[in-house]
Amino acid sequence: MEETNLYTTTVPPMIKALEALKGVLAKGKQHADAKKLSWADFESALLNDHLIFDQFPLTRQVQVVCDNAKGGAARLAEIEIPKFEDTETTFAELQARIDKTLMFVKSLKPEQIIGKEAIKVTLPYWESKHMTGFDYATQYLIPNFYFHLTTAYAILRKNGIDVGKDDFLGNLPFIKD
Repeated sequence: MEETNLYTTTVPPMIKALEALKGVLAKGKQHADAKKLSWADFESALLNDHLIFDQFPLTRQVQVVCDNAKGGAARLAEIEIPKFEDTETTFAELQARIDKTLMFVKSLKPEQIIGKEAIKVTLPYWESKHMTGFDYATQYLIPNFYFHLTTAYAILRKNGIDVGKDDFLGNLPFIKD
């Protein structure tokens, strides 16, 4: 059994969720292609859809999921956060962004994050405030990551894409009895 620490509670779950998101987006692309009309671009409509007017559209939800994964992991490792431009307009471009995010997050070593529970984490919009690494990871990073991931999934689901809980959860680490 793997030891529980700041790395194992953040990086591997985010990697697993990003890989599941890739599968959900692939289903979204298939659905958009099947609904394509000569006079209407369903892919663009789907990528720009949102649950309600004051939430981000699907494209931005996926960008924020990636930003949370790379930014959160980098902050915990106390290294520079990779900069990704927010220029994606297709499912293929969102898949590429997830791949870049996965490549970065998978490059981090556990020892870069293990033991960083007490570091001081700040964000630009937390004026003169900070959290410890542990509180940042457990009270902000992971909940915020899953909020945007769930919202992306829900946008696809509300548009009739055949996704379910298994798609959201991804592969589970079952152990044979």
